[in-house]
Amino acid sequence: MVVVGAGPAFLMKHALIIVAFAAILMSLAWKATSDSPYGYDEADYMYAAKFGLVANHTDTPTMPLNEFLRTGLRRGRDSSQSAQLSELIRGSNDVLFYRHWHGPLYFYWLIVVSHLDLDERGMRLFTLAFPICSLLIIYTGCIWIFGETQGTVSSILASALFVWSMPAVRSAELAPHQAFVCSFLACLVLLSKFVATRNRWYLYGAVFAAALSCCLLEVGCVTVATVMVCAYMERPSLRSPSNWLIPSLLGFVGTVIVVWSGAIVKLSFVKSYLFMVYLALFRKDPWGPEGFIETWTRRLLSSPVEWLVIVVGLLIWIFLRRFESDRRLMYPFVVFGALMLLATARVTSGTPRYALLFQPCLDVLAGCMLAAFLVRLARPAIPFTLAILSFLLFAEMWLNIKRYPVLPDTRLSSLLSYIRENHLENSRMLVPQSDLPTLHYYFTNLHLRGYNDRIPEVSTFRDKKTEGVIYPGLPIRYEAPIVREF
Repeated sequence: MVVVGAGPAFLMKHALIIVAFAAILMSLAWKATSDSPYGYDEADYMYAAKFGLVANHTDTPTMPLNEFLRTGLRRGRDSSQSAQLSELIRGSNDVLFYRHWHGPLYFYWLIVVSHLDLDERGMRLFTLAFPICSLLIIYTGCIWIFGETQGTVSSILASALFVWSMPAVRSAELAPHQAFVCSFLACLVLLSKFVATRNRWYLYGAVFAAALSCCLLEVGCVTVATVMVCAYMERPSLRSPSNWLIPSLLGFVGTVIVVWSGAIVKLSFVKSYLFMVYLALFRKDPWGPEGFIETWTRRLLSSPVEWLVIVVGLLIWIFLRRFESDRRLMYPFVVFGALMLLATARVTSGTPRYALLFQPCLDVLAGCMLAAFLVRLARPAIPFTLAILSFLLFAEMWLNIKRYPVLPDTRLSSLLSYIRENHLENSRMLVPQSDLPTLHYYFTNLHLRGYNDRIPEVSTFRDKKTEGVIYPGLPIRYEAPIVREF
């Protein structure tokens, strides 16, 4: 993504700006990265990486679809059996389950990086490669779409909004969401270029990026839907559907087979989407205890300057008709943002990584539309506005990190130390369900059963050879079970 005829001075200037943005992003994220043991999701992801490349590519082993459906229909509706259901699937060593039903593309990265023998903080810091990649896509993509003058202003504004945002800085954790941002941003940039040029090859590139997004997260279906909407909107320039629909379909299926053969051969796509339906319909608060209002209040109050700029950018796109050409180029971002907000409305959690699914898209949209407005003003207004906004966004993020520093998970650290110091690495234990993935990853010889109750009932392990029970909270409490007669 380069401007045709760009000289060395042009390239050097923008390279230095990108390096500066990346350096600031890394310095902020460095302070917001935890060094605690891997938590629930991260421990399962790291365990899935242990299966290796072939197992993740082919989803071997995994529960057959008919057994998956039968088990889900029999036990999935009863929330009281969630721990038993988890135990059943973990007992089968289902690699798709350990990936939390996500595609394997991110896990190929984990497999490679895990061979570097990094500690937990080092593994998390390596995740910064993805927001830096997203930064490159945003910066070069804006110039590629809008040209040197307006594109430069767009790239600086959009990059500043992204680099100094809560989701980008505070999501330095092991999860595929940052990689998903790279894929959907690449797809949207290619779609905007397709709208501008009507060159079908950019549409095919967007299809390829959409296929990669589906191999990362289940919400990749939103990226596919965005491509379909844009193709429908631009159908006059595509002429006959056979000219683009068949190549697009073959390109999508071919990409998925190469990246994740299990998605089609073992119908893992189907299982992933069925599990998302199960979470939405039968699980209470699957993403956290926060409500919709509480979640959005937390998001808005954590980054008021960023969201104010996003709202201004949206208002410009909606109401200022004199920017018709710019509005048209950016409508793929509007479509994706609207569909993703709708798809994730049930995800009521203020955890920053869940905002990654839509906020970077809104950042780019706002940056580009505000740039379209600024370039039509007197020249001194542009650098002044860029400087003021950059300062406010950076100050907002810096103050947030200072006010809410990342605290170590003392329970997990204490729990791991307790197991080691008391030589319990080969025991049979009943543990809180939230601790189970962590203990399973760090102590593979432990025989674990999880429970969700505050204090486990003896009936849950009476018939099992359980040597002890770990209780929630601090300090760590471990007791041998007392069998009571009823």
